[in-house]
Amino acid sequence: MGYFPFFMEIEDKKGVVLGGGQVAARKVEKLLPFGPRLICIAPVICARIESLAQGSDQLTLIYREACREDMEGACFVIAATDREDVNAWAAQWCRERQIPVNVVDDREKCTFFFPALVQEGALTVGISSDGKCPAAASFIRKKVEKELPEGLGNTIEILGGLRERVLSEVADQKERASCLEKLFVFCREKAFQVKEEQVEAYMDQLLAERRGYWAEEKE
Repeated sequence: MGYFPFFMEIEDKKGVVLGGGQVAARKVEKLLPFGPRLICIAPVICARIESLAQGSDQLTLIYREACREDMEGACFVIAATDREDVNAWAAQWCRERQIPVNVVDDREKCTFFFPALVQEGALTVGISSDGKCPAAASFIRKKVEKELPEGLGNTIEILGGLRERVLSEVADQKERASCLEKLFVFCREKAFQVKEEQVEAYMDQLLAERRGYWAEEKE
C-alpha cells in the first residue's frame, strides 16, 4: 500500500546519522534546516560534513564505530555506512525499539523513507517512490522546482503571519476558509510578488466588508 507521507516536527529532536561519507553528508544537509540535534558517527567523516559542523551547535561529530547507546533516545536514525552488517544491525536494533530508521540503499530494512525534498521558505514538498526508484523521485523533484513560482515561499510566510488575526476575528469556519482563500488568490493574481503591507491592507478590506455585511443583516 506504500508509505504515508507524515510531516513531523523534528526541531530540537535527536537524530543519529551512521556513516561519514557523501551519502551521509547529503542527508545531513537536508535535515539541518529543520533544526534537529544531529549526531554523525563514523571512524572517518568527510570534509563536507565537517564543514557543516563548524560553528554549528546542531551537529555533533563522533569519530568511531557506533554503539547501541548512541541511538538511545533518538527520534530517528539514518544508517548510511558502507558496511552492510552495521546498517543491518542498526536497523534491527531500531525496529525492536520502534525508532524510525532509514537504511540507505536497502528499502526492506527501512521503516521510513527519506524523501526527495523541494523547499521554498515555509513550503516543503516531499517526494517518494516508495524506495523503489530514487531516480524517479529525483526527476519529479527537479520538475517541481522548475514549476514553483518565484516568491511563493515568501507569500506563504506572509499569509501565515496574518492567519492568526483572521482566526481571531472570524468565528465561522467556512467564512475563515473563504477569507484565507481570497487572500491567497489576491497574492496569486499578483504573481506572488507582494509585500506584507499590501496583503494586510487587502485583509483589512475583507474584514471591513464582512463587518459591514453583518451590520446590515442585524438591521
